[in-house]
Amino acid sequence: MRKAHKPVMRRATQDDTAGLAACITAAYAPFLAQGLELPPVSAGIDEDIANHHVWLAESGGQIVGGVVLVLNDKAHLANLAVHPDAGGQGLGRRLIDQAQHAAKVAGHNCIHLATHIDMSATQKFYRRLGWQEAGQEGNKVYFAKEL
Repeated sequence: MRKAHKPVMRRATQDDTAGLAACITAAYAPFLAQGLELPPVSAGIDEDIANHHVWLAESGGQIVGGVVLVLNDKAHLANLAVHPDAGGQGLGRRLIDQAQHAAKVAGHNCIHLATHIDMSATQKFYRRLGWQEAGQEGNKVYFAKEL
């Protein structure tokens, strides 16, 4: 992946399933290498694209990030991933901003997420963006943010 291309944000389509799954797998690989017990992070991406709000960050024809927003009775940020080669470009923030905007437009005044208790850098990232810890259960830490 070349960093010369400014990443473009767009909605995911079914044609993006394999590329987004590969991006998510790459993003979570360092955590899996640390031995963290995570759910199958890239499983069901095709269903997410069909049934939920999924946006991508794309650069030079490569998917370098993605976010999955589930809107039911609550707005839930179900997955956020940025390829390690694309880190530090603000893509995570841009993807979260897109999800928050969509949740607000859909009438939600709060958005929720869960992350692994041992992913401290991820928790710090969310706190820096104004998310508040809303509880812990097992190996999960829950966060919420008012919109």
